[in-house]
Amino acid sequence: MEVAIQPPEAVLPRRNGSVSFSADSPPVYDPERELVPEDPESGRSNNQGLEGLTTSPDGGTLYALTQSALVQDGGPEDPGRRQARLLVYDVSGTKTKNNKNGKNKNKKQNQPVLIHEYVVSLPLYASPSKKNPNRQKVAAQSEIHYLSPTQFLILARDGNGRGSDSPTSLYRHIDVFDISAATDVNTPEYNAANGSIASKEGVLREGIRGAEYCTFLDFNVDAELARFGLRNGGEDGEGNLNEKWESIALLPVDGKKGKDGEFFILSISDNDFITQNGYLNFGNYRYADASGLNIDTQALVFRVKIPQKSDPLLG
Repeated sequence: MEVAIQPPEAVLPRRNGSVSFSADSPPVYDPERELVPEDPESGRSNNQGLEGLTTSPDGGTLYALTQSALVQDGGPEDPGRRQARLLVYDVSGTKTKNNKNGKNKNKKQNQPVLIHEYVVSLPLYASPSKKNPNRQKVAAQSEIHYLSPTQFLILARDGNGRGSDSPTSLYRHIDVFDISAATDVNTPEYNAANGSIASKEGVLREGIRGAEYCTFLDFNVDAELARFGLRNGGEDGEGNLNEKWESIALLPVDGKKGKDGEFFILSISDNDFITQNGYLNFGNYRYADASGLNIDTQALVFRVKIPQKSDPLLG
């Protein structure tokens, strides 16, 4: 490791006045431990940190998006947790060059600098229940991908699919957001510990404009899935789409620079260690998930056309 970035104080989770990165579940070595309170009182919600990461093609700008809203911005409950924060860092001064022996020639590196910060209002989807037929939930994001300095792909989804308690997904998209007209909230007020850009209900404060959000690719189109023997929901089996889709990659159809705007979008699922044939410690210990399932990694590939002024490929 050469450089580490600590996000603004507003993002750091706090319990009882101190920074606390603990989850709301006890560690395996101390199963009786109780965390009080279970949820942080401010900062990122449990397991809802900087989930989406992407860089500009030259590697000089890093973009990091929280999975959902910070506690003080409307989290951690639905539907208030939709105001995610996008942090933009200048990391151009952290680049290193190695000599032919593999040793770093740079004696001094500059620290990353937070240069912008924006709000991305995550999508809501209908999730009716017996108690609340009008219930809405937030589709938290699990990845972003650079398209241009102002436009990004975003993978937003529910927590449903194979491997979860609910096999049928209600929202599983790769969408697009644009920050060109969004308010820059990179200020001492909003970045201070407990600094808030939204109310407890997730309503943006007056004067703050979030990114423009547009739906794009829907994973859950039954007719398209059926062409490849796949499905969204139904009885358990390998053909059902997995729960945890957590990646986006772009590949030019022409195999070169993609100047015609034609790209393949690749997304791969995470099996979340759900297997009955796993190994730990270099194969010395057998591991079997308590669910009894074997979840294989899945990949979906879409052919799309994006604006020709986009430049999503690393230089």
